[in-house]
Amino acid sequence: MISPLNQSGSPGMLRRSMMNQQGSPTLLRHSMSGNSGLNNLANSSGFARRNADQDGMGNNASARSGGNSAAYRASLVSHYAEDLDRRRRAERAVEEKLTDGMPSDNLKIDSVELFARDNAREHRTDRYEVVLDSGRDIGSPSTMARSRSMTNMASMTSMDYHSSSSPSTAVLRRGQPFFMAVRMKDRNFDPRRDVLRAVFTFGPNPQVTKGSKVVLPFHMNQREFTRAPQKWDMRIHQQEGFNISCQVHIPANALVGLWRVNIETTTTTPGARIDEFRCKDDIYVLFNPFCREDCVYLDDEELRREYLMNDTGKVFVGTHHRPKGRRWIYGQFSDVALPAAQLLLGQSGLNPTERGNPVQVVRAIASIINANEGFGLLEGKWEGSFEDGVCPWVWTGSSKIFEHYLRNGSKPVKYGQCWVFAAVATSIFRALGIPSRPVTNFVSARDTNHTLSVDKYFDVFGDEMKGGPDGDNQDALWNFHAWTEVWMSRPDLQTGYNGWQAVDPTPPPQCRQNSTGADPKSRGPLAVEGFRRGPSSVESVRRGEIGFAFDTPYLFAEINAEVTHFQEDETSHWGFKKIPVNNYQVGRLILTKRPGADDDVSDADVEDITGLYKTLDNTSRYQRQSDGCFNSLFNQGMTSPYLERRDRERDVIQYPGTSVRRPSAMDIARKPWYDESRYPADSGKTAADRMSAMNAARSVDRAQPIFDSRTLNEDVQFDLVEQEKVAWGQPFNVQVLIQNRSQETRTITAYLCANSVYYTGVTARRLGRSDRQFVLQPGSRETMQLRISWEEYRERVVDYGHIKVFAMASVQETKQSCSAEDDFQLEKPKLDIQVRGNPQIGQECFATFSFMNPVPVTLTECEFSFEGSGLVRAQTVKYRDVKPGEMISFVQKFLPRFNGERKLVATFNSRELGDIVGSRPIHVRE
Repeated sequence: MISPLNQSGSPGMLRRSMMNQQGSPTLLRHSMSGNSGLNNLANSSGFARRNADQDGMGNNASARSGGNSAAYRASLVSHYAEDLDRRRRAERAVEEKLTDGMPSDNLKIDSVELFARDNAREHRTDRYEVVLDSGRDIGSPSTMARSRSMTNMASMTSMDYHSSSSPSTAVLRRGQPFFMAVRMKDRNFDPRRDVLRAVFTFGPNPQVTKGSKVVLPFHMNQREFTRAPQKWDMRIHQQEGFNISCQVHIPANALVGLWRVNIETTTTTPGARIDEFRCKDDIYVLFNPFCREDCVYLDDEELRREYLMNDTGKVFVGTHHRPKGRRWIYGQFSDVALPAAQLLLGQSGLNPTERGNPVQVVRAIASIINANEGFGLLEGKWEGSFEDGVCPWVWTGSSKIFEHYLRNGSKPVKYGQCWVFAAVATSIFRALGIPSRPVTNFVSARDTNHTLSVDKYFDVFGDEMKGGPDGDNQDALWNFHAWTEVWMSRPDLQTGYNGWQAVDPTPPPQCRQNSTGADPKSRGPLAVEGFRRGPSSVESVRRGEIGFAFDTPYLFAEINAEVTHFQEDETSHWGFKKIPVNNYQVGRLILTKRPGADDDVSDADVEDITGLYKTLDNTSRYQRQSDGCFNSLFNQGMTSPYLERRDRERDVIQYPGTSVRRPSAMDIARKPWYDESRYPADSGKTAADRMSAMNAARSVDRAQPIFDSRTLNEDVQFDLVEQEKVAWGQPFNVQVLIQNRSQETRTITAYLCANSVYYTGVTARRLGRSDRQFVLQPGSRETMQLRISWEEYRERVVDYGHIKVFAMASVQETKQSCSAEDDFQLEKPKLDIQVRGNPQIGQECFATFSFMNPVPVTLTECEFSFEGSGLVRAQTVKYRDVKPGEMISFVQKFLPRFNGERKLVATFNSRELGDIVGSRPIHVRE
């Protein structure tokens, strides 16, 4: 059997004199780390067979009517590039033959073997599809048996080029050695006359001094590593005939991404010509959470299994009353994950020499996942029609998004929302070797004014005033907001801030608003700066240390802001009065999936991590502060250029001309650049102390509150009743309980309304309203009720079925006022999934998806979307109309590709009812 490396299609000897041809398409693509990975992907037969799928959801694009000029131009560009590439290859072949006729004593290299699958087992990367056989053999019993029977690299006694003869790509983790072998063409290596070097290059302009180029000579007497662990090194393993095997050590600080491998040959004669052999495939180098020297090291095997190796999980959505886990296929081992990650890093503007720093890598990924001005992975959309793309709730995993992005020339995929952004970011980080997890904050402040309060304004009739009195207030309360946590050490911060770091890939509100109509060419390394959120140390957020990198004030405000209601008041000197808000606090619950747990029926696998972000006693005390105005520390400090120095060396503010002393509240108020880390003598201050200082600062810089905070007699109690579970299609009641606890009669004016809202808190449509005025006798109670029927909300509810309830009341005799708000979600049925028989690799299996239509209307434009890692690639299948109350069952065939525990995830969507989700664990036998 002949190795593919010996076939005519493998690269031959390249002369150093030919290196000036790197401008040709082939060499240019190999010089760019992201594009090189894309070439590897495009050449694999598995991906080529999926190229017919053009719409990103498994539908055949040829069935779509017409085409567009952009696709035609892209086809022409691809054709011209391939044609030019073909001609340049032919020219080089002729020149190489002529050069070969010249006398040369240099060794001729026949092939280079990287032992991708053997090294993958040692590096724990053997689940990456690019490592496995391409095409139909992936996951087949013969492939699995062949992989198990391969010789262990560390005990290899003879050269075996046939064990790794499949066209696979090496995926390696830094901080570990790997094996490779070189085969000569005409004669043995002679150390007295020959010089042999392995050259590893990274990025478009590799340099030894920048760590992006490594030159390792073959010293035949070097049998052990001799360099420091933080340096690349090589030792000879064995020499046998024309073959030399060696082991290369990758340091734990190596650049992460695609490395190109070349072998240089020359002679010991000074000034001799250097010949270069280019390996056919690049190698991926990843972060290594198994290595103590790596910044992403995680010292817990169970946590590594969950946050690195688990390719399925949950993102929690819904409301704080009833959160629910949304199943997601991360697909970090798919054949599109690593190429997409490399291409995104290239688009982010991150310098290749910084790609060994996990802090900078996750910051770059966070900025480029959300699309703006034509660049990025996913375009966000929270309202309106999704007909020109894919509804966010239709996605079942990340792989289809990556595939759609790569196939369409790195154009942004439509559409995503925060929980999709968080899930996709988790996929990319895990693919790169960084432990990560999605996290959801319920009742999340999206504070566009850079304050610690979310302000809502109401007119005299109790209706909310969108945009406030001036129309420019964009403060919002999202029912939930999801971001991603990554695990790493933070050498750029003081000690104590390692561990979980929060990264928010969702674009901030002001960036989303400003992106319309912008010049697509304007986005670059500086333009994406405004889209970066994190990494912020979760511990620094808990302590209230908002001066540390990166973007900690934004995250702090999202979980700690105060909800403030104002109502028009003619007697107020500024036209509004503040109304106390009952029991509606920001950051009510912060959830993620629990390691090692898995529940497809309910959410017993949830983990409450609120305590990692908030010291609950201190926070509640802060949130009870109701008599401050804007927090000048946040209002100015968040936009201060001193908060984040461009050199990124350290996010501590060294302001010139100040002495080392503990400032007063007056100092803090006057100097928003103040950073507590400059005062180590008082480092024992608690979070409660810092919060007290911040609250004190609020009343110093702006000495007089802009609203009236007079103490009133509050002897009437108002209570907005928490909504019970409401099924989609059923009526519901909203109630407010009012009790007069005084010894006098009280005249009450009350408003109660219910609106359908997007999960971002934006009002969609009014569902109903009730206005009442009544007299309460001493000690008496009254219940105010608003009933909403199915007919009233069927055409008005949007997207996920979120309902926002507002209640507002005032007492005529005492001028007492009170407001309350709450939200709930209409419950949808779950999609039941059943699998017939005992699934086995390569054998047909049948899955049945079923549910009952809960609404008294016919469902039209129905479709099922499903995906299973190692089971079936993401697909969408059209389905017939579903009658009212009908129980439907849809059967789908699939062929498992890998054995072990797998997960099948599916969604049902129609024009009238969508986001019906279900999942099923499946054990696949070999």
